[in-house]
Amino acid sequence: MFSFFKKKNAPASITASITDFSFLGCDMHSHMVPGIDDGSQSLEDSIRFVTKLSELGFKKLITTPHIHGEMYDNDTIKVQSYFKKLQEYVQEHIPDLSIGVSAEYFLDNYFQDEVLPKGLMPFANNNVLVEVSMAGWPRNFKDLIFNVQANGYRPILAHPERYLYETDTKIYEDLKAKGILLQMNLLSITGYYGKTVQDNATKMMERNLYDLCGTDLHHERHLAKIESMPAQYPEIMCKLNEYGFKNKELY
Repeated sequence: MFSFFKKKNAPASITASITDFSFLGCDMHSHMVPGIDDGSQSLEDSIRFVTKLSELGFKKLITTPHIHGEMYDNDTIKVQSYFKKLQEYVQEHIPDLSIGVSAEYFLDNYFQDEVLPKGLMPFANNNVLVEVSMAGWPRNFKDLIFNVQANGYRPILAHPERYLYETDTKIYEDLKAKGILLQMNLLSITGYYGKTVQDNATKMMERNLYDLCGTDLHHERHLAKIESMPAQYPEIMCKLNEYGFKNKELY
């Protein structure tokens, strides 16, 4: 399974040379709008997160708080309002960093009936990040995706490697054929979420199924693990760099 990460006569200096995430450039999945979901709980935390991501080589951040009818009382107006102070800080203190806001939309009937009709917050060519339940696909998944696309948006399915009920990659090949992009969580490939998720991510990378990679940064533990990756996982960093994620197309 992990042959993907075995070097083939590569000098150690090559793998050791990937010291940051500038090869991604843009992080398009994170939870850094303060006090609005299970991500950052204060402006101070958000400032620390964006500062560190900038130091780690990211030039653009698109932060994506949850919009989930049963879990978080969020909508476009609230998200943009809570985001404003963080945006102002970045513009004043980290002028080389571009930051924007969208959302991670949970696909269910609430989304279809209440959220989608009011309009979404797309980024870069009408992309929107969507997720499904960790317990199973929604029965009307195909209809939900169709409605997103019919409204002019291009859906990006967040962290498919974490949907442990789906072990057949054929479904993801079919989704890609229908114009749906797939996003891997950066930490999935390190085993942070467990070996099964790591195995899934490895298999999907081997089959070239991913389009984008995001941090899905929520808190200090995520940040600490991301910071440790260049030193702790040089081979993985090399393979991530070689993979060809399309994050820079989001500039």
